[in-house]
Amino acid sequence: MSNAHSEDLIETEKGWAWFGKLSAFVGLFLTLGFLLALLMLVLEAPAPGGLLTVWSVAPLVLSALASTWFLTRVIERRPLASLGLRVGLGGAGDFALGLAIGLVLIGGVVLFFGVVGWVSWVPADEPGSWLAAATSMFALLLGAAFVEELLFRGFPFQVLLRRFGPAAAVVVTALAFGGLHAGNPNTSMLALANISLAGLLLGIAYLRTGSLWLATGVHLGWNWAMGLSELSVSGLPEFGVPGIEAIVSGPSLWTGGAFGPEGGLAVTISSILGTFWLWRLGRRDVNLSALSSELAVPEAESRGFHVNAVQDDARTDG
Repeated sequence: MSNAHSEDLIETEKGWAWFGKLSAFVGLFLTLGFLLALLMLVLEAPAPGGLLTVWSVAPLVLSALASTWFLTRVIERRPLASLGLRVGLGGAGDFALGLAIGLVLIGGVVLFFGVVGWVSWVPADEPGSWLAAATSMFALLLGAAFVEELLFRGFPFQVLLRRFGPAAAVVVTALAFGGLHAGNPNTSMLALANISLAGLLLGIAYLRTGSLWLATGVHLGWNWAMGLSELSVSGLPEFGVPGIEAIVSGPSLWTGGAFGPEGGLAVTISSILGTFWLWRLGRRDVNLSALSSELAVPEAESRGFHVNAVQDDARTDG
């Protein structure tokens, strides 16, 4: 990206241009999502019984990608790599690291529940393959996580970052992320606070590493760990694997009860510790992606990121 174009980009964020860009992004996402969902209804693609499947989130994935591409490539004339969507081994490595982090953060909570006897697992006589169910759940949750990261840590995050600074970008997107889940079953004020804290954690992960793949991996690992444990994911009980059943007997204040672990204090603690961990990780790890925008280069270089390599990837990104 040339310095002249960077200056033009900064100029466009003055005044109310930021609001126009966010409105265009949301409007395009909702319109495309509605049209694609309507198309799937016409094609009779929805899953029988209204069950969540990969097809359920396909319209959202396509509309989020299309909206992101249009606003980033056509309106701002920037490559998608500038959002932290690197291609190749670098992006894959970021995603794998994020997945491991998410699994550890929630896996540790689930392990604690098991050790203190707040959750136990018993055999269940259910048909189906555990591996097939786990793989299908992975694909579904990947689509959902990717959509939410595009919506909250992708293009809108960078618009807010350029106009209002990093603190506002992280806090506003975290609160919006929490608000998105307000209509989920069995929600509570603590659950919404915890999901907002999770949004803060994901925002820090993105801000400190510049990698949307890493944030997506953390998000996916977080949700997948709950689903594999037969616990509700953000209040949704549709996830799970055959052969086992989780029995929650501990205090709801800590376990989250019917909402799942995100409704309890154990995840509050895990989110806070994870946020500090990711803040330190982003500063120490020199192998992660950095935002290729010149707006992020000085801070990224001060932390030792390979900014030039990322910029080279961005120039070749189509």
